[in-house]
Amino acid sequence: MTSANSTRAPSRGSIIAFRFLTAAIIIGAAIVGSIGFAGSYDSLKELAEKKGFGEFSYFLPIGVDAGIVSLLSLDLWLTRMRIPMPLMRRAAWILTVATIYFNANAGVPQPTENNPRPSAWDDPVAVGMHSVLPLSFIAIVEAARHAVLRLAKLAEDESIDKVRTIRWVLDPLRTFGLWRRMRLWEITSYATALLREKERLVYLYRLRARFGSKRKAPVEVALPLRLADYGEPLPPPPLTEREEAELAEAEAREAAREAEREARARQEREDQEAAEQSRREAERKEREAREAAEREAREAAREAAREAHEREIARLAAESEARIREARETALLEAEALEREARIEAERHAREEARRKENAQAKAAEAARREAAQAASRIGQEQPRESPKALADSRPSASRATSSRSGGTTSREARRAQREDAELHAASLILAEQRPTSAEFGGLYNQGETWGGDRLREASKRLERDPEFRDRAEKLRLEQMLASSAAQHAP
Repeated sequence: MTSANSTRAPSRGSIIAFRFLTAAIIIGAAIVGSIGFAGSYDSLKELAEKKGFGEFSYFLPIGVDAGIVSLLSLDLWLTRMRIPMPLMRRAAWILTVATIYFNANAGVPQPTENNPRPSAWDDPVAVGMHSVLPLSFIAIVEAARHAVLRLAKLAEDESIDKVRTIRWVLDPLRTFGLWRRMRLWEITSYATALLREKERLVYLYRLRARFGSKRKAPVEVALPLRLADYGEPLPPPPLTEREEAELAEAEAREAAREAEREARARQEREDQEAAEQSRREAERKEREAREAAEREAREAAREAAREAHEREIARLAAESEARIREARETALLEAEALEREARIEAERHAREEARRKENAQAKAAEAARREAAQAASRIGQEQPRESPKALADSRPSASRATSSRSGGTTSREARRAQREDAELHAASLILAEQRPTSAEFGGLYNQGETWGGDRLREASKRLERDPEFRDRAEKLRLEQMLASSAAQHAP
């Protein structure tokens, strides 16, 4: 596996050390190869002479060693051309084994009278000394071949990672399944195999938590777990009922928030449109007033020109008439000004009178509401503590209809409606200072103590943060109190 530090740029010291190491490898390989080739040549030549090769014994060692190098080189060349031939590699290994065997036989001692048929075990030290140099030479050639393949990117590492020994010790059965799937579907990375195994176990455990066991799960839910044994990736694990309920509630809350945002945006648009309409209306009125003033100014100018012309014609008579006319116009303007001021004052008085009437009506409504609340409070104080049966009778009709259904067939919408009715009922009881216990309230709806406590707590929270919910609860409380008072005073 590649470490995190393998992507860092090498330092100058590491580059120099690597160059020295490469030079040492090349020099050492040349020395070992030369000595090994020389030693192999002498050993094979002597063995060939003993076996009766004659003049050909000088060429046999060269042919064997050159054949090894040639076959390995040809294998590299064919691999580079993308037409590999495994026979070349096998032939090179056959020649390698042959030269090692020949060199080992060269170390067998000469036959004597006491040992006419000597074997390699008679002098194993000599056999090892004759074999070590060819082995070193072949190892160097194989290492060079491997380096050339990797540098030229002619071969890809298709080996499968090993499974850690500690995993075999701690969990042998699951480790065998992991190892089996890695071999069957050629998953080379141990980390990838571990990730798939983790996903498979998580899916299995969540499947058991959702349906109780793998056999009870539906076919379409259990099928991905079976396909995972054949290398298929797993989908997201199934959710439990509680997670589904939480997800549905989250979606409902998000939908409510989205609807609220849309309503607020729509209201803002309507307000903007109303403000824009008011602005346009004010501009229109201002424009009409300005045009009327200009029109009056033009008419006044024409009237003044005409009066000036008349005054010019009849200078003497016009002077008196002009003075009279001027006095009349002045009086007319003053009358118009007084009339305008009177009209403005009357409109102001009318607005103030309308505002006083609205305030009086609001105060009267507030006083009526307070009297109704005080009367309801007096009725609630006179009413005795209700029994669990009375609490059950005061439930909303929708809650009764919901609670009468069997728990196994109740749909999600029915459960949501039951919770809403129960929270409304709990809020009315809290406002009436008749808060029941969790067990009593849960029993009213055929539920447990935890469910009843959750509804009571949720009703308290909604009373604090939701004014509309509080108004509904107050209305329900008043209806219940009036109904109870009517039942008590009935003959």
